[in-house]
Amino acid sequence: MYPLPDLEYIYHTIMGRFFTKEEINPSLNLLANNYEAVRDEFRSVKHQLVYTNWSGNNGYTSIDKNPYAGWKVAALFGQYHPSMDLAHLEEVYDQAVYVNPEYDIIYTQNAVRMPTLFNLCLEAGIRQRCGISVLDPGVVIDWHTDPDPEYDEETIIRGLWGIDVNPQEQEVCQLYLNTKSDGIINENFSHNRFHFFWGRTPHHVFSNLSTPRYCLCFDNLVDRQGLL
Repeated sequence: MYPLPDLEYIYHTIMGRFFTKEEINPSLNLLANNYEAVRDEFRSVKHQLVYTNWSGNNGYTSIDKNPYAGWKVAALFGQYHPSMDLAHLEEVYDQAVYVNPEYDIIYTQNAVRMPTLFNLCLEAGIRQRCGISVLDPGVVIDWHTDPDPEYDEETIIRGLWGIDVNPQEQEVCQLYLNTKSDGIINENFSHNRFHFFWGRTPHHVFSNLSTPRYCLCFDNLVDRQGLL
């Protein structure tokens, strides 16, 4: 008798990698093709945006203490559900929150201030949690996994898109994955570059930048079988 294969181990092994834009959502080329317009819009309003602590339990409506000191998010929008308490969400995001029934989303005043980015995201098909993450200069986020919600046929793939990343001389900001098949792998953050990974793969961020790193951070609900 041979032991049965550890299916969870196999799944984690297969999912432990960086994914491509073509695998996750080719329509995200809309963002890439309009990068300069988004960057300029962001720079013109970045000091008007409301930044709040990233939710530690990934419950999407948590107001928990930020486990990643120096990492905050300017919330833009997310998927709407009738059970949501909009008054509570306004406390979470520290700003007005609205419902758009056409796209079945909630959105914030931050999104109103960035109409170019907001409309491009919707046109590209982003409907899950989406915001602009800021990493303070020199901040390192230790190894961790994200306990994202799980579904029977779909999985959440985290997306990051560099909006304003300005390394000077030998400075870098890097995203590392600890994979079961290839060990530790990494990608460098830069302007207009996408990164995609499964949040349950151990990951961490190293940075020695002297300026903040700003990225669009967004969830993608993807057919599980298409990635295996």
